[in-house]
Amino acid sequence: MKKTFLAFLLLSSTTMFAQNERNNSDRNQQSNNPPAEVQNSFQKDNPNVNNTNWEQRNNQWHGNYKDNNNKNVDTYYDPNGDRINIRRELDRKDVPQNVDDRYNRKYKDNGDYRAARIERPNDVPLFEIKFHKGNRDRTIYMDEHGKKRHYKDRH
Repeated sequence: MKKTFLAFLLLSSTTMFAQNERNNSDRNQQSNNPPAEVQNSFQKDNPNVNNTNWEQRNNQWHGNYKDNNNKNVDTYYDPNGDRINIRRELDRKDVPQNVDDRYNRKYKDNGDYRAARIERPNDVPLFEIKFHKGNRDRTIYMDEHGKKRHYKDRH
């Protein structure tokens, strides 16, 4: 009787474990596929992009892909398919002269930085400048005129 009970217990726990693993796998698979609203908005905004990696976090959908210049592009949508922002890596030559000049005047290190352009609906574009100063990494944001701006990261 004990052997039968132990065999039943072992079989039950194995079945429950396998079911739990399958549910976790299904959940992970679903989290990499945004809802139709997000997919439709993304395709409308980016008709020529088809190799996007998706991830859901903080009730937002984050898509990442490489543009035609092999630069990273990150885009964020809410669950209804409304775009929150898009962040594109830039080559230094693509940074507006006002932004580059202001950075070099303020930080005096001849443009040793990484840059990205952040576009948000109904707001001015921002330029994200990441650099190393002293013994720490820093990030500042400027508008296209080189004026320092505050930016609350919403993702």
